[in-house]
Amino acid sequence: MKIMAINGSPRENGNTSTILEAILEGARESGAETTHVWLDQIDLKGCMGCLACREKPGFCQRQDGLAPYLEAMKTVDGMVVGCPIYMYHISGQMKIFVDRIYSFYINQAGGTYRSALPPGKRLALVTTQGNPDPESFQRVIRWFGGMLQGLGMEEAGKIVHVDSHVQPAWKDPVLLEKARQVGRRLALR
Repeated sequence: MKIMAINGSPRENGNTSTILEAILEGARESGAETTHVWLDQIDLKGCMGCLACREKPGFCQRQDGLAPYLEAMKTVDGMVVGCPIYMYHISGQMKIFVDRIYSFYINQAGGTYRSALPPGKRLALVTTQGNPDPESFQRVIRWFGGMLQGLGMEEAGKIVHVDSHVQPAWKDPVLLEKARQVGRRLALR
């Protein structure tokens, strides 16, 4: 069982990273092999709009630091994708990732899509925000989750950490246990 975390936070020890690590810990406790990818630490470039992926679905023409992780998405059993909410939306690093997974969307007649990823993958979603109202960014969170679930992944859990400036993730044992439980669900066979 292989689980990969895609981290859209530039803060290695921030709230998003802490929650993702707890999820990966839960997955490892269940015997999974894990990988944690910080988008901010790789040579990451945006979509070129070349549409080469329309000719060869599931392959992004752009060869940068993200390319091996896009390729790994085909073979992992589950993913956890996490991002802080910045300026009322996902981080810039995560937006580049979302644009690049377009290469996995295969156009179908009638304007619909199907996924180039093999079926049966599990997905967990994590967002963190300073705003104490869990409903304040639901539109963005639904869009973000929808872009990932559109690839045919089954949701294994979702964590929306609010008021993160007042109650940091590392100080919240209940939140961290919930994250470990999500990781265990991700690693179920």
